[in-house]
Amino acid sequence: MKTRGKGGAEREIIIKRRGKKGHDDAHGGAWKVAFADFTLAMMALFMVLWIVQPRMELSNPSYGEQESNPLVDGGAGIFDGTSTSPLELDGIPVRPAQPEVTRREERTEEDGSLRYGSTEELKKLAELMREVAGEVDALANLEVDVVPQGLRILIKDDQQRFMFQRGSATLNPHFRKLLGVLAGVLVKVDNKLIISGHTDAMPYRQGNGYNNWNLSGDRALRARQTLVDAGLAERSVLQVTAQADVMPLHPEDPQNGANRRVEILLLTASAEALYEELFGDSYARARFSESGASYQAQSQ
Repeated sequence: MKTRGKGGAEREIIIKRRGKKGHDDAHGGAWKVAFADFTLAMMALFMVLWIVQPRMELSNPSYGEQESNPLVDGGAGIFDGTSTSPLELDGIPVRPAQPEVTRREERTEEDGSLRYGSTEELKKLAELMREVAGEVDALANLEVDVVPQGLRILIKDDQQRFMFQRGSATLNPHFRKLLGVLAGVLVKVDNKLIISGHTDAMPYRQGNGYNNWNLSGDRALRARQTLVDAGLAERSVLQVTAQADVMPLHPEDPQNGANRRVEILLLTASAEALYEELFGDSYARARFSESGASYQAQSQ
């Protein structure tokens, strides 16, 4: 293109046209390299997880036990003790104090008493208790059953004899004799005991506020003291509880006299460990305050 300038001189103007570059040309192929690196890294991660997973299943005893976990799927109760799955509080695992149980079992071998744990062992112990009850004509007053927590020993009235005088914690001599022969068996057992008292739903009428809760607690304490007087070590009893009429044997007939009873629960080692974790002070736990949560390790 030509133009004329001042003075009539011609000038040639050259116009260069440049093509617009596309967006892809500006970035080139760098993103493809980055994406390939990312894909390779993810593949390596998945390979590592695939290799490690079988080892975790072999080393972690909590795999595959959901059916037997009483805290997950409606099991027998909190003292079942069959679960090794941890409970987590804000990401902090809490496990039963298994090392302490092991030390306790070792100690029982030294003092001559025995710790019963397996179903077969508990069945033999139950049969021994029935034998001694038969010796004092008290088979009708005793039921012994193996339960997931250990051994359930139920002492009850029969049609001719009441364990306690009506409305009191005064023990019938026949049942004192029964508790005495049971103590002779339990004195050779290292398993810990929980003793609970139960009444029927008949209201206890006294003007001083004394009710079925007080009555069931006094009866459980009387049973404990009778066992101790017969030779049972005081340390053998972990807890004495009052149940009043809230746990009847015959829920359809709460005023039935069969609901009046004293129960002794002989705990397995795992049930005892769980009990101590719930009520003791030697386990790992989380403490919560206004400043937040803190973790305290298990004391040795």
